[in-house]
Amino acid sequence: MSINFVKSKVDFDDYLSHNKYLVANFTAQWCGPCQTIKPVVDQLYTDLNKRYQKIEIIRVDLDTQPDLAAKYEVTSIPTFVFFESGKVVETVKGASFPNLVKALDGLEAKALVDDSVQGRNGNGAGEVIDFFGVSKLIPKGFEILNGAIDFGQFEALNVVSLHGVEIKNVFAAGSDKNSSVASDADSQGLFYVPLNNICKVYSILIKARKGAELTGVNDSIDLEESQVPNLIKVWVNGHNILSFDEANDDKNPPHLEKISEDDFNVWYECKLKFVRFQKVQSLIIFFDGEDEDYHTLIEKILLVGLNGDAKDQGTLAKDD
Repeated sequence: MSINFVKSKVDFDDYLSHNKYLVANFTAQWCGPCQTIKPVVDQLYTDLNKRYQKIEIIRVDLDTQPDLAAKYEVTSIPTFVFFESGKVVETVKGASFPNLVKALDGLEAKALVDDSVQGRNGNGAGEVIDFFGVSKLIPKGFEILNGAIDFGQFEALNVVSLHGVEIKNVFAAGSDKNSSVASDADSQGLFYVPLNNICKVYSILIKARKGAELTGVNDSIDLEESQVPNLIKVWVNGHNILSFDEANDDKNPPHLEKISEDDFNVWYECKLKFVRFQKVQSLIIFFDGEDEDYHTLIEKILLVGLNGDAKDQGTLAKDD
């Protein structure tokens, strides 16, 4: 699992809202000290002994996100801004390894005794902290990729939340509660899922149950007229979301899979044709149900694969 660059203020705010303990590494490609400490930070993030597993780390490029740098009074780089519950609790300036580790240890001491926080989905060895209950569906060396999703560019069509939260929560890596969504006007829905990194995607895990098993849901959705998906189509590296006409007309997408209700044992594993999903920058996911007049329900979607390099890490190196 690699450290993601944020793509926008919306993306940054999404990390803040989903990670109680967060470190923002402000950096730039042309900054010599930044590049010197980068592999050290990467090693801490993927530590095989699972240090700092309850702390999320992100990178913020000074050139592409100047407003964020100004907001947090970043006047030199590298700078590491430490957050707890969305509030700044410490700032470390410069490429000092001892100072960085001291601050990380302090934040980790709080996180370790905080039972409300789960660890990150995996570490450098590809192991999965199984708070989704899907470890048996993740091959050795693979990991959950949802942390690499660019939620700032995420889109959904004909999809509504059953719990009044943001639709993107169905893909959120840090929560498995109240994330259920349903198709709205008919049985079909579409997701556009862009990634911050270039990934290899092995499978899509879909959690779905009949509506009668759900509680506290959107009053506009009749759970007596609901169903689980029976068809999934997946496209790779589209620049934007498809229309429903395009999705329905394409009889040979990169991946098409029909599902029966009996296939769902809470989670369904949609194995992709791995050779077609080697350099993935975005996915378009279309789902449908058997009865076109019923709402199709999905509780959670997880992407499984290998996380790669960031697509855009700022400007090219500049002269000092």
